Amino acid sequence: MPTVSIDIDDQVKAHFNKFIEEHGTNIDANDVQEAREKVAEVRANVDDGYVVDQVGCLSMMLSMVEDKTWVIEDSNKEKINATIKYFIDDNDVIPDHIPGIGYVDDCIVIDGTMDAVEEEMMEYKDFCRARLVYAKNGPFSMEDWAEIKDQEAVSRARNRRFRKSKRQRGW
Repeated sequence: MPTVSIDIDDQVKAHFNKFIEEHGTNIDANDVQEAREKVAEVRANVDDGYVVDQVGCLSMMLSMVEDKTWVIEDSNKEKINATIKYFIDDNDVIPDHIPGIGYVDDCIVIDGTMDAVEEEMMEYKDFCRARLVYAKNGPFSMEDWAEIKDQEAVSRARNRRFRKSKRQRGW
């Protein structure tokens, strides 16, 4: 299988960053739904693991946007919204219908956004796990999440002290 190597220079990065700055606030539920449908289409029809992985990351971003409980930081929300806009835009830099490279530009944008919002996405994953375990996907508030995080921090500290005392005693 032939491979393609792409160098992303400052001009290309500037183009994508400008798009994100200009399109981060004007998004609606229809855009999110269109992105969900396109993610499903890519997963069903694209074999490239990198592309599938990147749209998986976008899918998580979509979940963050749609989650009625989670509150995304404003700057991250703008970046995610712009990424959604770019992903659903039929007139992006590389048309999506071009086999093998059509989603490269979309992946570049998704990857850049991932770098910017990675910390919050990891926090969101932990939030979703806690909600599943503690609330069985029932009502679960940000206050519940804060309480669980505090309990887990205390538990981790207690476990560290216990392990340290075991080592000191030679167990």
